[in-house]
Amino acid sequence: MTFTVRPAIDDQEDRNFILSLNSRLAEVIDAPTHSTSEVIAFQDRFTATAWDESVTANTTLIAIAEDGERLGYINLRETDDEMTQGKCGYIALLAVTRAAEGTGVGQFLMQQAEAWAKQMGFERLCLDVFASNLRGRHFYEKMGYAPETMRITKRV
Repeated sequence: MTFTVRPAIDDQEDRNFILSLNSRLAEVIDAPTHSTSEVIAFQDRFTATAWDESVTANTTLIAIAEDGERLGYINLRETDDEMTQGKCGYIALLAVTRAAEGTGVGQFLMQQAEAWAKQMGFERLCLDVFASNLRGRHFYEKMGYAPETMRITKRV
């Protein structure tokens, strides 16, 4: 499959595409202390922040097939590196369509994220992944990412 990547445009078509992948993202979240409706509401709110103008270093890239079909996207941001007290890149969201799974779209988007982080002068690029997202965790580890922390939650 041949595809290119371009910055997302703040228009209804790109927004609808990105929002359409929320259900795929929510499918892999098994958060035992949260209801399904809380997970879906979280995903909708978090995705909406991709257009938050208050985030100083924020970009969303969309993978596009030769025929113009959107295949996936990645949202990147600047965040604090709590260990060094500096800044680092953060992969806030990564999603591909069901049809694009296993075609290299996700890997290409991750490579673009790493190029963006280097261009921004960051030494590190980090992300959060739900413990229940085994496929995602395996994908990120295959891309060279390693777990550093783990949040454990209990409903009280």
